[in-house]
Amino acid sequence: MRKATVVLAAMLLASAAMAGPNMVRSHLPMGTTKNMSVDLTGLSARLTALYGSPAAASYLGADVCLACHGDDKATWRNTRHAQALRRPMGQWTLVDGKGVIANQAHGTKDDFMMGVDLATVGSFSAYGANAPKLSYDAATDKYYMTIGALKCQLVATWTGSAGQDGQRYILRVPVTDTDTKFSKALYFAPATYSRSQGWMPASGWYDSSYTPKFGASTTSSQLVAAGGPSSHTKNCVGCHVTGVRSISIDAAGEAVFQGFYATLYNSNDPDYVDYNGDGNLLLTGIECEACHGPGAQHVLGGGDISKIVNPAKLTGAQSAEICGQCHIRGKSVPAGTYAWPYHDDTGSMWQPQPVNTAWIPLASFQGTGALSYWGDGVLPSNPRPWDQYMLSAHGQTHYGQNGSSEPCSACHDPHDKQQVAQLNTSITDARSGLVIATSPENDTLCLACHATHGPFANITKAQVADFATNEEAIGAVVSAHTNHPFAPERIMGLSRCTTCHMSSTGGHTWFATKPQDTLTYMNSGVKDSKGNYVGYPNACANSCHNSLVNIFGLGLDPTPSTWTKTYDQNLANILVTYYGPGGTWWNTTPTP
Repeated sequence: MRKATVVLAAMLLASAAMAGPNMVRSHLPMGTTKNMSVDLTGLSARLTALYGSPAAASYLGADVCLACHGDDKATWRNTRHAQALRRPMGQWTLVDGKGVIANQAHGTKDDFMMGVDLATVGSFSAYGANAPKLSYDAATDKYYMTIGALKCQLVATWTGSAGQDGQRYILRVPVTDTDTKFSKALYFAPATYSRSQGWMPASGWYDSSYTPKFGASTTSSQLVAAGGPSSHTKNCVGCHVTGVRSISIDAAGEAVFQGFYATLYNSNDPDYVDYNGDGNLLLTGIECEACHGPGAQHVLGGGDISKIVNPAKLTGAQSAEICGQCHIRGKSVPAGTYAWPYHDDTGSMWQPQPVNTAWIPLASFQGTGALSYWGDGVLPSNPRPWDQYMLSAHGQTHYGQNGSSEPCSACHDPHDKQQVAQLNTSITDARSGLVIATSPENDTLCLACHATHGPFANITKAQVADFATNEEAIGAVVSAHTNHPFAPERIMGLSRCTTCHMSSTGGHTWFATKPQDTLTYMNSGVKDSKGNYVGYPNACANSCHNSLVNIFGLGLDPTPSTWTKTYDQNLANILVTYYGPGGTWWNTTPTP
């Protein structure tokens, strides 16, 4: 195997600065991690100092992984997984994927550095003097949001990469009843930032008269009372970090989290967060080991491949569960204490397992009751991708990876950069070795697999690989299936696979949801905050006919929140004549 140096203590450093009693800061320059050697004795000693024994370490962090694999996996650093949860640092102000991106003040620095009072922006105008106030302390490089009498430190940002509209802010709150006088849990701030809409309010911090709920005498138990701010620690941390050493609920009701230490990192890297406020940076964000399993024994074993998970060697269903551990509407078991798959009775988290061990199903860590459903009782109305994928033909086929399902990696590349949804930009046909450039915009992402069979039997893989030459021939076959012109590159996405098969209701089920269901389920399923049924959106209406084309003369409803109006009924009655019982195009109503 290629060897690389794991930088530990002062053994290999001219300057090693302690960041607390258990942490070494490496100051390792970016891009210098290849072609070096691992000092396994030094690594073992360092892990013993951190955890009591090397075996207790489990997780080492992405920089250790990239020391060996940086030549072919360094693009992971540019993914949204890598850039999800970050430490706010002034040097990265307004830098996508690294710093605070909030810039409603349109300054040369972010809104915290500009000292913006959110009362001056439209969405907080009604809050007056109670509106959150932003600030930055250059001497300590710390960001703050003041809510009434509480000056809360901004500990982490969530999202804010290139192409992402929003960013959320995670705070440590001053309280009166803990040893540190700060909350043990971290909480989402009362304000979120949107590039398109500016600063927007978030719930939990103010009453109906825009008065702060919490003041200088606030206790941690008051923070967790009903109607308080959303706890990032209780609801999110299990999927937003790499490895959970422990998590528990204290006497005040706060979630108390301990993660794994970052043993190797660049001091200018914002991708590690001092989550607990003890001076130690933890493995935060979705790093290599979140998908490949804990890597300490793999490294200590000199690269022993039996001690690490290669998702490509698993079945497709097992590989998909690696993604599903986070891309799921989850609850812990058996008590449902946390909002992700976890055994809250034994304090154990689900982990991917190497091929030489018995696979433990994700379902054994996943509680029920987190999903609500549309009127058909089949499709969830509040899903995450894995909840839908499990209903799909992709998730249930036996023609996918290693005789099982098609894994998420059939469409998504977890190591690639920030193209939309980290979709594959090329697929290599397993039988012929043909490399096919892919895009969802011109259907090649789907046709790279679906060509040669079903409705696309008359399209060859070679034609898909040379799309420019064969666009007309491909378009004729696809159009025969869709009964629409082939113009996937246009704004309406005519005959684009995802337009019909990944509507707001279908998503990763790839069901083209039916106009008939809009008529059938007007008075069942999901209700709004006032207790009224919202109806059932269908793919034809929500993808195009509501918002993009008024071909039937009914008008448009560009931003529907309900599907029970006379307009929705009239539109569905027309659409069902094309797709539904007796339909002129699809005389069928397939059961999902």
